[in-house]
Amino acid sequence: MKSIKQYLKRFWPVGLALMLLQGFSSCRKELNYTPEVFVSAQSVYKDEPGAIAGVTGIYQQLQTLKKSDYQLIGVIGTDEARCCYQAQGYGAYWAGVVGMDVYDITFNSQNSDITGFWTDCYQGIANANAAIKYIPAIKNFGEPAVQTRLEGEARFMRALYYFYLVQLYGDVPMPLENTSFGNGLPRVPQQQVYAQIEADLKFAAANCWTKSKLSGNDVGRASVEAAKALLGKVYLTLHDYTDAKTTFEDLINNYNITLLTHYADLFDGQHENNAESLFEIKYSTDNTNDTQGLQNLYGSYAGPPIPFETFNTHTPGYGGTVVMATSYYSDSVFMKPFSWEYQYDARYVPSIHHDRYDSNGNTMSWWVDPGLPTIAKYDITSTDIDVYHSGKNLYYLRSADVFLMYAETLNELGQTQAALAPVNKIRERAFGNASLDFTATDAPDQATMRGLIMDERMRELGAEGWRWFDLKRTGTLVSAVQQHNNPYVQRGGGSDPHPKQNVSSVNMLYPIPLTELQNNPALGLKAQNPGY
Repeated sequence: MKSIKQYLKRFWPVGLALMLLQGFSSCRKELNYTPEVFVSAQSVYKDEPGAIAGVTGIYQQLQTLKKSDYQLIGVIGTDEARCCYQAQGYGAYWAGVVGMDVYDITFNSQNSDITGFWTDCYQGIANANAAIKYIPAIKNFGEPAVQTRLEGEARFMRALYYFYLVQLYGDVPMPLENTSFGNGLPRVPQQQVYAQIEADLKFAAANCWTKSKLSGNDVGRASVEAAKALLGKVYLTLHDYTDAKTTFEDLINNYNITLLTHYADLFDGQHENNAESLFEIKYSTDNTNDTQGLQNLYGSYAGPPIPFETFNTHTPGYGGTVVMATSYYSDSVFMKPFSWEYQYDARYVPSIHHDRYDSNGNTMSWWVDPGLPTIAKYDITSTDIDVYHSGKNLYYLRSADVFLMYAETLNELGQTQAALAPVNKIRERAFGNASLDFTATDAPDQATMRGLIMDERMRELGAEGWRWFDLKRTGTLVSAVQQHNNPYVQRGGGSDPHPKQNVSSVNMLYPIPLTELQNNPALGLKAQNPGY
């Protein structure tokens, strides 16, 4: 079902040993595996099968970053989703998750998610460094192009991990040759990290294969299209609009990137590695360690799997009620600029459960949040194991994101009217025709268009992990969170029991984990980001 997973299963002891050699640790109980064998990186990367297995293992760290509450980084603490009131009472760990949403005292260098995200990114980097170091020296590859492709994949993944780190933490240590991250390296300036990301992605774009060439067990590996899409996103993040425009136009004009006809198909679990998908994170139900549990974070109450076609009907919701949609995402954005537009937007039902129901079909409205809108994209299907174990793949990059980034790039270059076309390409799928296209009247100037594009990104990409980074890139994180990361009016009246928002300019960067400051002799406590 998930082709890369077939490699992982075949070479599982080798991949596991590689991870453990990097000083593997995490707050996630399910990740504390018992090692079956210890081998050196040189022993793994001694032939073509070993290289394939080793590179496949690099993808696994991304699975870890997206399988449970780490995935909330990029989603909560924004204007699209917030933690539910009752999540505060789930214990100290979950209080820290709530802290990432409201930026309270638990948003600190000892926060488990902030620390774990850092650690897992560096583990992915360490594994990528091993591949990049040893693959070029392997002799007798069956097909030389596979050798360079695998190095391209490793460089793509290293760039991906560093892109997360530099956006979240700012200046960071940047090991490139070391196969272990606990090596006492100092933080390097962000521009140096971005330069390395750019170099890695250019290498990946030149040496990975196109999606059309990947077949069999290779389907879903990093491709030329994925590398170019991520490179364009990096340029956009750096406000290098000229290079972003060139990159996006190359991708749009010279590669067959397209949209699926029906938005709902993206999230039904039946269209994995589809034409719109540029890079996705793979899971399966072959083993519970291969699954992701996002339904439990975004749902309402635990229960058995339900068929996808019954979602948003009078069926009880399932999950742990940790995260809900903000009213800005579920109502305001979907209603603008046309009154009750969401009734006609094909994205609404696959994205939002506006109401949840008890087993009798009655709307749930008690205990502050459970009856209010939640995220529907991660609903389990009848083929999943249970609410905690889904085999549905998750998107990292898809074509819709590229079209919207291209629109943003054109607008920032002063080509506001030209930016209408890529935005309307997204809207025409959503509404089934061009009747609700944006026009020059809707976007008379750059500032207005900027707001329209940001709202369209939320409608299209909500809860897929990009919102925090979008808000930071556009300089609107603090204002957007202050205005829109707030609870609904409590049903039945009464005072607001939710924790208050404390976001400020300090939170444009995450704190460097305390364990890194203490254990890395090149850092120390004075190397912490300002305000922490």
